[in-house]
Amino acid sequence: MEKRNLLLGLVLVLWVVSVKGQEVNSKFGLKGGANYAKYTPDVIIAGINVAEYRRKFGFYFGGFININIHEKIKIQPEVLFAMQGSKFLAKGFEIRGGANEVPIASDFKVNINESTIIVPIIVQYSFTNDFYMEMGPQFGYIIDRKQKIKEDPFEQFQDINVLPFSSEYDKFDLGLTVGTGYRLSNHFGINGRFFFSLIERDNSIKTSVFNLGVEYTL
Repeated sequence: MEKRNLLLGLVLVLWVVSVKGQEVNSKFGLKGGANYAKYTPDVIIAGINVAEYRRKFGFYFGGFININIHEKIKIQPEVLFAMQGSKFLAKGFEIRGGANEVPIASDFKVNINESTIIVPIIVQYSFTNDFYMEMGPQFGYIIDRKQKIKEDPFEQFQDINVLPFSSEYDKFDLGLTVGTGYRLSNHFGINGRFFFSLIERDNSIKTSVFNLGVEYTL
């Protein structure tokens, strides 16, 4: 509950900033694009890598306010919705149909999708009028998590729960995002970022995300 209140407080702060931003040199805009995400680290037991996480494509979209506080420095708070997650792969399960049958090696694959509200607070430094670098904290709140089994060697055993995550999960995420962008015109620009979690969720995982998209300044 405290983490949810913190995120709601951040959204309120962004709203206040947007109102105040109308009184200074600021611009509003929309953005969206694709992401390429995974969890880290892999699942290692007794020094053996028993399962790994792989990247999967998703998307994001939302809005921002770009506030000019210096000739070369801007602050850009954002509120985004993102669909991201990870692929889960456990290799080499041996399945026997009977006591005298030769075992068949099979993999277990799951796609994990998380619907997430993301609140980055970005500081941009412009090297030229068009090219800039950026960095800042990013807060996230996971609205929903869904798991879809792609390959299941245990499907014949209906009473075995093989999903890698339970229905109970940590909903708050916090990390750092770094990136760069280029303004193609007064309205359009391209932007790329890399986000990595600074805290563990579910006692083990962290999120790693590449973002690439476009921005439209109103």
